[in-house]
Amino acid sequence: MSRPLRLEFEGALYHVTARGDRREPIFVDDADRQALLDVLAQGLERFDAEAFAYCLMGNHCHFVLQTRRPNLSRLMRHVNGVYTQHFNRRHRKVGHLFQGRFKAILVDRDAYFLAVCRYVDLNPVRAALAARAQDWSWSSYRAHAGLADGPPWLNSRELHQRLAPRAPRRDGPAAYAGYVNAGRDAALWTEALVGQIYLGSPEFAAQMQARFGRPASVEVPRAQRRASAARPLESYLNGADCDSGIRRAYREGGYTQTAIARATGLSVSRVSRLIAQGEAKAEVG
Repeated sequence: MSRPLRLEFEGALYHVTARGDRREPIFVDDADRQALLDVLAQGLERFDAEAFAYCLMGNHCHFVLQTRRPNLSRLMRHVNGVYTQHFNRRHRKVGHLFQGRFKAILVDRDAYFLAVCRYVDLNPVRAALAARAQDWSWSSYRAHAGLADGPPWLNSRELHQRLAPRAPRRDGPAAYAGYVNAGRDAALWTEALVGQIYLGSPEFAAQMQARFGRPASVEVPRAQRRASAARPLESYLNGADCDSGIRRAYREGGYTQTAIARATGLSVSRVSRLIAQGEAKAEVG
């Protein structure tokens, strides 16, 4: 199985997610949730990084992180590893807690910084777990909206500065609350996700691809190296020749075999065989 893409450089901004193994819960109670935030705080200090948003759900978590050094993998290895040790020790379990490693989308800071923070804070609302963002205790929303004191490692200042540059401390929290309320139906990922790797414009994706043009410089799975166009997966699968569409979604669109399997209802092994058959025919041809 290919390893997740890691584009790491100084000042990079990421939307990071980590999911429970087999979609199982990663928290039993609030003590676990607080423990994860404590581990994150340690990691941010140790690896010289910054957090702008977070949301702890049932079987997964979201973070918006900026690394001052090219070390996101080391940071998240620390967070996931130390928290797993805590969880297993506290609940007398063994083995993996998280599903593989973690997923990181590189964010165009100029265009989508606020939007990705809003997306993270609205997760409980979209999942129908809370009627309003402020009703969910384990996200950054209440701190950003001025409804509660945030942890010292959470940077609300930059969000407030962008939304209320003349008086960020006074007007920023209310401005953020209004911004979140106005974006409850925003289609962030369908409109701005490029190649399953970048959250930004095609120009931003092209700049990043040019910057990391050498596969050896980053951890890039073969399918993701090919990804270039922001084309929906369904567009590859709606034709008469589904097998061909599957191969093109993998080869041209950069979609993973797991994503294709979920969209088609096929098993991952079946998708893998179809792709392998297509590649074999191409080599013979």
